[in-house]
Amino acid sequence: MYSRRSGRVAPVVPAAGPLLVGLAALVVVAGCTSSGGAASGRVTRATTPAATQASTAPAASQGTWRPIAAPPIPPAGGMAAAWTGRQLVVWGGGPSGTGNWEASDDGAAYDPAADRWEVLPTAPVPGRLGASAVWSGREVLFWGGQTGPAAVAADGAAYDPAAHRWRTLPPAPIGGRSQHQAVWTGQEMVVWGGIRTCCPVDGVTHDPAAAAYDPAGNRWRRLAAVPAPWSGDGGGAATVAAGVVPYVWRAGRLAGYGAAADRWTETPGLPGRPAGPGATVALATGDGNELFAWTGGAGHPLEGLALRPPGPTVRTVAPLDAQTGSALVAAGPHRLFAAAGQSARILEYRIGEDRWSELPLAPVPTRSGAVLAWTGSELLYWGGNGDEGPEMDGAAWRPSGP
Repeated sequence: MYSRRSGRVAPVVPAAGPLLVGLAALVVVAGCTSSGGAASGRVTRATTPAATQASTAPAASQGTWRPIAAPPIPPAGGMAAAWTGRQLVVWGGGPSGTGNWEASDDGAAYDPAADRWEVLPTAPVPGRLGASAVWSGREVLFWGGQTGPAAVAADGAAYDPAAHRWRTLPPAPIGGRSQHQAVWTGQEMVVWGGIRTCCPVDGVTHDPAAAAYDPAGNRWRRLAAVPAPWSGDGGGAATVAAGVVPYVWRAGRLAGYGAAADRWTETPGLPGRPAGPGATVALATGDGNELFAWTGGAGHPLEGLALRPPGPTVRTVAPLDAQTGSALVAAGPHRLFAAAGQSARILEYRIGEDRWSELPLAPVPTRSGAVLAWTGSELLYWGGNGDEGPEMDGAAWRPSGP
């Protein structure tokens, strides 16, 4: 992997664990992916299981795809990414695992209106894999991640796209984390979970320690630890903010954080189920008050629920035909989009109609762990890991209707 800072090229090593890419409206826990050489250029479509064909509309959604420009930086998998309202900002990534490798310190910002990337100035912290990124309304906050085969970072950096300027973040009181979870609540970035040392042999680790960073005061505060069953080993979890409250979904159960009591409280009335190590979990907000969760094991349709905390009002929604490496993003109050995992399939969920429909195949190679971002008029589908390594291309979907 080429580093602008060192100019060295390091070999790419297969990933040892899941890669987590976070956006403000998107939190996804994916399974194992791998980094490798140049993209193969092949496009494949996964077959829709007969059991889930009813959940996808027979007619594809109407709209058009357009290819988007590739960024002028070296390939890297697992880049942290955030949508700012005008740009998609990506940074870091690289290979993962043990051996002689170097995490990337490259970054770029994509402006869909101009279909143009700009290279970010050099960050004041080392490059890293497994970092998180959230948009605060002024800065993209990058935190944590793995800086070397046996080094996990507790610091981070904030990038101001208007000023094209970085600043460093102080170390968090919970120590370093990689492949953790992060959300923006409107005032703070809440981080929790992940791994403290490289690398878990299998499954997913959710360390219970949690902290919140206030960019206005440039300070951290420790939060109550996330209790079991939301923390622990094995089985995916997902985190999203509904208003100012961060929620964690795992094993068919939901917990919200109450700042006044400094406590995570379970939302009653949910089904609950074991959190198997192969589970795929995705969570997104619709109108900001309703949460959508899809959960399932490998090879099975993901079962869906819509919830309105704190009650909650719960209803079953159409299952999602997706797999490990899938991603979700809310596109306004009426629909969601999902990338279906190791494929080039994108699905659209109409909330009012409770149905999924499949978009025409995106004009990019198959991949998992791609970034999804809704710009207000287009869906950006970029990056991820393909059959033979990191993918740096992407496409934008513009719906023809509301």
